[in-house]
Amino acid sequence: MKKLFYLLLALAVVSCGDPEPTGPNWGNTPNPNPNQPEQPEEPDQPDPDQPKPEIVVRNIEPTTELGAKGENVDGLRFYPGISLNIASGSYASQLTSIATAGFKYVEVTIKHGYGLTDMTDTEAKTKLTEKFNQVKANGLTVWSIHLPFDDANWTHIAGKESVRVQSVNNLLRILRLCVECFPECKNYVLHPSKGVLSPRSESVAQARKSLKEMIPVAKSLGVRLCVENLVGSLCYSMEEMENTIQGIEDAWVTFDIGHANCKGYDVVKFLEYIGPRLGTVHMHDTKFGSGNDSHDLLGDPSLGNGCIKQWEDVIRTMLEDNRYRGVFMFELSGKNPNTVMASYNKIVADYAAKYEK
Repeated sequence: MKKLFYLLLALAVVSCGDPEPTGPNWGNTPNPNPNQPEQPEEPDQPDPDQPKPEIVVRNIEPTTELGAKGENVDGLRFYPGISLNIASGSYASQLTSIATAGFKYVEVTIKHGYGLTDMTDTEAKTKLTEKFNQVKANGLTVWSIHLPFDDANWTHIAGKESVRVQSVNNLLRILRLCVECFPECKNYVLHPSKGVLSPRSESVAQARKSLKEMIPVAKSLGVRLCVENLVGSLCYSMEEMENTIQGIEDAWVTFDIGHANCKGYDVVKFLEYIGPRLGTVHMHDTKFGSGNDSHDLLGDPSLGNGCIKQWEDVIRTMLEDNRYRGVFMFELSGKNPNTVMASYNKIVADYAAKYEK
């Protein structure tokens, strides 16, 4: 009887699968080589003797939920989105151009210079509600909001303690105001620092302290904070991103592909490293290894051979490895939306030719 009991117990344990991650859990993910990107392996070829199933193309309704493990992703298409600056004098006309070009989703970037810090809550809500109403009037949806990042005294959550506390309080106030005025938005892009202390480990520790204070507030408001990989500040590398958010429940990642490329990282391996912790993305092109965060159009001729060439593999990795089901967000504020949409359609066509033929 004892043997039977232990056999049944063992079977019960095996049948219980691992729970879905609620946020990043870096674990023992191997560290990819940050040198020049390797050529990805060709996808497995189908059996020529088997009839080829018809692929039905369908758009993904953007969600914060992960795709199912092992899901057949053939035919799945991301909706593209594009960012714009809330403080731009052409904000209203940009929204019209974005909608006319066929976009349905936007990211609204809120800079410290917009002045919300100097406004009362009532004044700030009036401003933000006006901007939100303009988005809705054009039939657009706010997928993500980029929290302020451009002031070393007010948006530096990895700074010296007095600056850190001030920055956390400032950003949480902006977060609360935005949640009230942009109720449909669930994703908030967060820069982990504005500059770096010496030694860097001090900034990492300060950023971790800030995230542990901010994320529970965001969660209570029903939104996610997505920490971005930067160029000149924290989290430029996979290792530093890991050190910054490891073990912090419900910390998500904003993957900025141009930042990773200009810092000399293989963008596909960076995505694989992030895995199902991917919260949102910033898509634009840069020159590989240049350190220049130029935010160029995809394949801009000025980038020469340093432009990102792995777009088909980026899409496949996002669908399969990251199981991302959000918006393919271009951080190309001010660029012609028609040109951006054309570049997206091209990489999707290239993706289909490689993976779905």
